[in-house]
Amino acid sequence: MTKREIPEDAIKNQTAASNPQSSAWVSANAGSGKTHVLTFRVIRLLLNGTEPARILCLTYTKAAAAVMQTRIFQTLSGWTELDDDELTEVLVALEGRKPDSKRLDEARRLFARALETPGGLKIQTIHAFCEGLLHQFPLEANIAGHFEMMDDLKRDEFLKNARRDLLEKAYLQKNGSLHDALMLVLKTVGESGLFTLLDEAIEKRQALTPFLARVSGPDGKHILEKALQISPDDTEENLTDEIRKTARHSEETIKAFKSLGHSYSQNFVEKLELVEKADNSESIKFIELAYFTSGNPRKISNLASKKLLAALPWLEDDLLMRQEKLVLYLDKLRRVRLVPLNLAAFQLCYRLLARYESLKKAEGLLDFDDLIERALNLLKRDGAGQWVQYKLDRGIDHILVDEAQDTSPSQWQIIQLLAQEFFVGEGQREVNRTVFAVGDEKQSIYSFQGAVPEDFATNGRIIERKAEAVGKSFGHIRLNYSFRSTADVLKSVDRVFEKPENYKGLSAENIKTVHEPVRRNDPGEVVIWDNIAPIDVEEPEDWRKPVDQLHAPAVRLAEEIATTISHWLHHHEVLPGQGREVKASDIMVLVRKRDQFVPALARALKNRNVPVAGADRLRLASHIAVRDLTALARFVLQPQDDLSLASVLKSPLFGLDEDDLYRIAINREGSLFSSLEAHSEEKLEFATVLALLKKYRNLADKTPVYEFYSHILSEDQGRAKILARLGSEASDVLDAFMDYTLSIQKTGLPGLQAFLETIKLSDPEIKRELDQNREEVRIMTVHAAKGLESAIVFLVDSGSRIWNAQHEPKFIEIDSHGKKSFLWQPAKEFKTSFGDNYINTLKLKAEEEYRRLLYVGMTRAEDRLIICGYRGKNVVGGTWSELVSEALIPVSEEIAGPSPDIKAWRYCVDDKRASVDTKTAKEERAVPAFPLPSYFHSRMEPETDLPKPLTPSGASLDIDENAPAAKNNVTISPVLGEKPANSSFAIERGTIIHRLLQYLPQIKEEDRQRLARAYLEKAAPEWSEEQRKDAFEQTFKVMDSEALRPLFTKEARAEVTLMGTVTIRGKKYVVSGQIDRLNDGVDTIVLGDFKTGRAPKREQQIPDSYMLQMALYRTLLMSIHPNKTVRTLLIYSDGPKVFELDGKKLDFLMNKEKSNLSAE
Repeated sequence: MTKREIPEDAIKNQTAASNPQSSAWVSANAGSGKTHVLTFRVIRLLLNGTEPARILCLTYTKAAAAVMQTRIFQTLSGWTELDDDELTEVLVALEGRKPDSKRLDEARRLFARALETPGGLKIQTIHAFCEGLLHQFPLEANIAGHFEMMDDLKRDEFLKNARRDLLEKAYLQKNGSLHDALMLVLKTVGESGLFTLLDEAIEKRQALTPFLARVSGPDGKHILEKALQISPDDTEENLTDEIRKTARHSEETIKAFKSLGHSYSQNFVEKLELVEKADNSESIKFIELAYFTSGNPRKISNLASKKLLAALPWLEDDLLMRQEKLVLYLDKLRRVRLVPLNLAAFQLCYRLLARYESLKKAEGLLDFDDLIERALNLLKRDGAGQWVQYKLDRGIDHILVDEAQDTSPSQWQIIQLLAQEFFVGEGQREVNRTVFAVGDEKQSIYSFQGAVPEDFATNGRIIERKAEAVGKSFGHIRLNYSFRSTADVLKSVDRVFEKPENYKGLSAENIKTVHEPVRRNDPGEVVIWDNIAPIDVEEPEDWRKPVDQLHAPAVRLAEEIATTISHWLHHHEVLPGQGREVKASDIMVLVRKRDQFVPALARALKNRNVPVAGADRLRLASHIAVRDLTALARFVLQPQDDLSLASVLKSPLFGLDEDDLYRIAINREGSLFSSLEAHSEEKLEFATVLALLKKYRNLADKTPVYEFYSHILSEDQGRAKILARLGSEASDVLDAFMDYTLSIQKTGLPGLQAFLETIKLSDPEIKRELDQNREEVRIMTVHAAKGLESAIVFLVDSGSRIWNAQHEPKFIEIDSHGKKSFLWQPAKEFKTSFGDNYINTLKLKAEEEYRRLLYVGMTRAEDRLIICGYRGKNVVGGTWSELVSEALIPVSEEIAGPSPDIKAWRYCVDDKRASVDTKTAKEERAVPAFPLPSYFHSRMEPETDLPKPLTPSGASLDIDENAPAAKNNVTISPVLGEKPANSSFAIERGTIIHRLLQYLPQIKEEDRQRLARAYLEKAAPEWSEEQRKDAFEQTFKVMDSEALRPLFTKEARAEVTLMGTVTIRGKKYVVSGQIDRLNDGVDTIVLGDFKTGRAPKREQQIPDSYMLQMALYRTLLMSIHPNKTVRTLLIYSDGPKVFELDGKKLDFLMNKEKSNLSAE
C-alpha cells in the first residue's frame, strides 16, 4: 500500500478552522474531518487559557456529544504521557509555533482542568442546553422549578386524554359554540377527517399555537378573512352572482354553439342551460363542469369547433377571458366558504392544545418542543430576557455549533441571542469571544424536524456583519478534502452533481460539488446495476400459493444483493484500497424508506448464513416476539381466547408444532384450553405446557406486569427460547419490551389488560443503534446512516415517487402581513390558490431534499459504491438511479452483472490503479513479519499419553492398562449390554421390535398401529400370526408405558452414540457406546437401555455389568451436561419392566475403591 500523505491545503484549512482567535463559518464536505476540527478548536481554546466552563459546544445528537468529549479527553490524557520532544512536535503541528516550557506544562495540565470543571465540559445538544437554562431560570421562564421531561408514553397519554375531554365537552355542550363547531366539522369531513385534523394540529402544535390564540379571540373572523385576502364585499352571494354572470353567454352565442359546434360544444351548452335552472350551490358545480376538467381550464378546442371559431373570431379570446375570471372568482368563493369551517376547526384545535398544555402544567412536565420554545421566549422576554443574558454573558465566551445545517430557525434564534453581546465593541471583560459553526448544506436532510438548509448561510452572514462592524476576525472556510472515500467514489459524486438541475437546492450558492480525495492513490470503484422491473407471472392453479411474492422486484433485488455479499464473504473477496478481506461489518445497505425490500434482504442474508443486524427502527408491538408475549397475556386474561392460545402454543415459549396443535384442536367440543387439559395425559409436552399455562394464569393475578414478564423470560428461560428461534437481534427487542413494561408500570396503569390496551394504542417505535464493530451487515435508511461510513455501500433506489399526494398537509401555511397564519384545506373541493402555491413550494423542497439524500447516501462509501434499485410498472422520472445512470454510464465500462438478466457498469477514475494490489494484498497478509515466540527456541515436553480405553467383560468391567493409547483414528470398543441370545428367532424378534421402537415415535399417533402391522408383515412374512401379534403387543406395551413416555416423544432420539472420558482412581479412560433411547430436555436428560432377558424382581438382582454400564453412561452424560439432572432407566422389554436406577448407588459404584473394576 502506498503511504498516504495529507495535502498541505487540507492541513492549512483545518488549522484555520480551529483557530481560536477568529469566528468562523465552515462548510465541510462529507468525510472532511469536521469532528477533528471541532475537537482541536476546543483544545486550542483551552490551550489559550479559556476556562472549560466558558465554552459551549452544541451538537446535533447525544452520541455526537459523547464522541467529541471522548476524543478531547483521549487527546488531552495522551499529552500527559508524552515527553517534551514529542509534545513539542504535537503543539507545533497544532499551533504552527514552537512552545516554551511553560506552554508544555500548561498543555499537560489541560486534562486535569477539563476533568475538574464543575459539571464537566459543556458539550451537549441544544435541547440539553435549553433544559439546563430553564432549570436555572424557572421563575423568569414562568414554569415550575421542579419540572421534568415528559416521555413519549406520557405524551401519548396526555394527548389521548385531551382529545377525549374535548370531544366529550363539545358533544355535551348542546347549545354552545364548541358543540356547533364539532357538528360542522363532522358534517363536512366526517369522523375520519376530524381525527386527521386533530392529529395534524398536535403534530404542528408549536407553529399553530400562536395563530390559534389570535384567531380564537373575538376578532378571529376578521383576522382569518384578512389572512385569506377577503374583503367585506366578498360574500358567497355576491361571488356566486359574479360567477354566474361570467359564465353566461348571449342567446345568439348559444345558438351558434348549437348550430356550428361539435358534440363537446353541445355538452357545454347543456351544462350552461342547467346553470339557469339550478340553485346557487348546484349552479357552481355545473359551471365548473362546463369550463373545467379536473380543476384545470378546458382547452378551447374542447369547447368550440373550428367552424364555430371561424364564424365568431372573437370567441376564443372571450372564452379564455371568462376562464381566467372564473378561476379567480371560484378560488375566492372557496376561501369564503372555508372561513366558517376553518373557524370551527381552529376552535377545536385551540381547545385541544390548551387542554394538553394544562395537563402538562398540572404535573410540571415539558416535552422536547417546549424546551426550545420556552428557552427562546425566555431570552426574548422584555426585562427578564436582559437579566438572563447578563447572567449568561458572564459564563459563555465561545459558542461552537456542530451539524449546523440541521439547526431549526428557532434554534438559530437562540444561538443569535446568546451571541448578541459577543460583538458589541468593548464590554465589561476584555475577552475575544467567538462563534464557530460547521456544517454542510448538502447534507441537510431533516426538514421534517424543522431544518432549513438556507439558514446556515444566512446566519453566517449575520455573524460576519456583526464581527466586521466591531473589527473582529471572521472567516468563511471550505473543507473540500475527504479523508473517507477513494477518488473513484468522490469523482462519481462530482459527476452526478455537476449538472445544474442536479445540484439545484444542494447549497445556498447553487454550485456544483467539488471534492478532493486524500486517498487519491487508493483503488476503489462505483458500480451501477440496471433497475429490476416487474415481470408477468402466471397465476398458479393453487389459490393458496402467493402469486408474485417471490417475483416482486424488491425481493429479486434482495436475492441478488444477498448472493453478491455471500460470495464476497465466503470466497474471501479483497478490498484493494485497504489491503484486506471484506468483512460483514464493511457492508452497509442504504434505502430511502423501509418497505418490503428490507425484511426480504434480511431474510435472504440469513438464508445464506450471512450475519445481519436487525432493523434500525421497528414498531415494538409488530415484532413477532412481542406478539407472542402479548398473545400469552391475552390468553391468561381470557382462557376462552382460542386464537391467542393457538398462537402462543406454536411460539418459542412452548414449542408445539402443527401436528400437536391439530391433535389438540380437531374435533374438540369446548375451548382449545379445555381440549389441551383433556389431552394432557397423552403426551409429556402437553402436560408441561398445561402446567405452565396454569402457572402463568395464577401469576398474572398476583404480580405486576414487569414481574410477570420477567418471570417468563428469565426464570422460565423464555428469553433463551425466543433467541434460539429468532436469533440474537431479538435480544434488543426483548430489552425494549421490558423497558416499556417497566415504564407502563411506573405510570400506575393497573394490570395486564391496561398494558395490552396501551401498547396497542401507542404502538411504540424503538430505535436500535447498529454497532459498526459487530460483524454484521447493516441495513438502514439514509437518514439513519447520517454520520456513519462503510467500506462498501449498496444504495438502493425503490423507484417510488418523490412526492406523494396522500401526504399533502391539510394545514396550509400563509404569510399575513409578516405574521404566520394557516388555512385548513380538508379535501380536494376546498383547494385554493394559497394551497396550490404552498404545495408546489413543498414539492420543490422535497425534490431538493431527495437529491441531498442521494448525496448523503453516495458519500457514506469508503471504497466501493453499488447503486441499484427496482421499480414498479410505471417508470418514475428523476429517481436516484436515473440521476446516477445518466451521469456515469456514458463514462463507464459495461461489466458482468450480478445475474445474466441484469446489466452492470463500472465507473473508475483510473482502471489500472483500481485493478492492482488484489493478489499483492493476499501475499502480504500471508507472510506477516511477527517475531518467533519464545517456546520456538526451547525443547518440547514429552507428549502426554492419551486416555486408556475401557472394554467390558461378562460380569465385570476391566481396565486394560496395557492396551495401546487411543489415537484419533482408532475405533474404541463400545460399552456393551448383555450378550445376545443364542436363538436366531429371539435375535430377529429383538431386532424387529427394536426398529419399531426406533421409528414409530416419529410417526403420527393415529398412523402408528396400521404402519406397525404393515411393517411386521413385510419384515417377518414367515412368522406366524400369533408371533407377529405378540411382537406388536410387546412394542406398544413399551411405547404406551407411562414411565417410558419421555423416551418416545418426537424430541427423543434412538441409537445415540456417546463418547468421552471418565476418571477412575485418578486416571482418565475413554468410553464409547450406543444408548438405545435418549431425551435431552432443558433441565433433565432421560436415558433408557433395553434388555431382552428375564426381568429380575428387584433392583438388587440386576447384574453388576448392567449397573456398571449404566453408571458409566450416567457419569459421562453428567460430565457433558453438568447443570442437568440425569435419569437412568433400565428396561426389560418383557412386561415391560422398568427400573429407574438410583443415582447415588450408580455414583457409589463408580467411586468404590475395591469394586470389581480390576486392572489387567
